[in-house]
Amino acid sequence: MALVLSLCATMSAMAQVTAPEPEFSEETMLLTSDSEGVILKRENGYVKTKAGASLYLTGIGKVKSRLTIDGNKSLSSIKAGRTARLILRAKDNTTDPNSFINIFKFDIYKNKERRYQLAEVGTLSASKTSNLASVDFKAKKYGESSYLIQLEDLEPGEYGIIIGDPDNANTKNGMKVTTFTVE
Repeated sequence: MALVLSLCATMSAMAQVTAPEPEFSEETMLLTSDSEGVILKRENGYVKTKAGASLYLTGIGKVKSRLTIDGNKSLSSIKAGRTARLILRAKDNTTDPNSFINIFKFDIYKNKERRYQLAEVGTLSASKTSNLASVDFKAKKYGESSYLIQLEDLEPGEYGIIIGDPDNANTKNGMKVTTFTVE
């Protein structure tokens, strides 16, 4: 019964939205009310790969690759404890959004950059790769070519969204990351 009530409340909250779709594909709007929102900034990310000191000294150790963005904070923010709602415009909205929309939480490093570990390889251990989609979300079709995304119970911190192209590789935007802060 509680699950049914929770599902009904979620669908009701998503059904009230009347905000316009973002103008361009791959833009994301953070809703500030049911009828208004702000377009989130897309930042340039890059991959940093670093080996541990022990690898240089003994030949045994690990190498880590991280998606990195300069700066310790996004320009857009929401309050913690609140449900975050996003409208993300895609080429169309016929593909399951969980297959190409990746939402994840960054770690802050030395208060100067945001980073997310992509892979780790050790000389005496198996390699590990991370799944960028580390934050669960609910989504439904919205408008002509967008998705209404709902994020529940986000912890304070820095978040990123990478939008893949479900039809083919989009190499130009491979390191473009939409960012926001939960305060």
